[in-house]
Amino acid sequence: MDVSARNPIKTTQTTIRIIERLVECDGATVAELTRVTPFTKGTVYNHLATLRELGYVTKEDDTYHVGLQFLYPAGRAVDRTPLANVSTEPVDELAEATGQRIDLVATEEHRAVLVHSERGEKYAGPRGVIGSTVPLHGSAPGKAILAHHERLSPSDALKLTEDIERTERTITDADRLEVELEHVREERLAYDRGELHDGYRGIAVPVFRSGTVQGAIGAFGADEHLRGKTFQQDIPGLVISTAEQLRKALRDF
Repeated sequence: MDVSARNPIKTTQTTIRIIERLVECDGATVAELTRVTPFTKGTVYNHLATLRELGYVTKEDDTYHVGLQFLYPAGRAVDRTPLANVSTEPVDELAEATGQRIDLVATEEHRAVLVHSERGEKYAGPRGVIGSTVPLHGSAPGKAILAHHERLSPSDALKLTEDIERTERTITDADRLEVELEHVREERLAYDRGELHDGYRGIAVPVFRSGTVQGAIGAFGADEHLRGKTFQQDIPGLVISTAEQLRKALRDF
């Protein structure tokens, strides 16, 4: 599946990269953005000024933030994504039952995007940021989706994630990834053993609608909490049950 633009517009790429860094920094000055991007101070300023004029960026003293104008296109994207519209009650109940972070991830073309995240009382790790892209090759939800993706191969997924940070355990070989995905298809369970973040593990189950994968539901927690029978049986059983609830809920969309 080739998703590369034939004639990419560099100014658009620049704008998007600046927005992404602005989000990652949770607000930044022109100088700070210049340090974390390959662009000059003038380029960063001009893009921010244009975005501010259009309402997509706001400014407080010298610090820029993404603006509420993004809510309109984001809201439209949510409206057309069934998995982002189902009740989050099963997800929240799973977080309470496991004590871990529970992520609901939706698939969109060649990406997996976090649409809901709830943290249980035992979880104290990295937070899930709504709207962030979940790596297809290096996360449990990503692999749960990729294993059932109709048009995306393991090699395609690896090409799309070349710039994503990896740990020593992240699978970067297409053949090895395909073997793992075959296990996912057989078991309807995907695992992440320190591939997304060192010291953390994940378990995920694909969520289907009319036989087509819509996303995945996953539990994520520290190694000390997700091991042995808890990691292999207890939590997988709860995640499978939640995935079934979500599948039934999707029938109404």
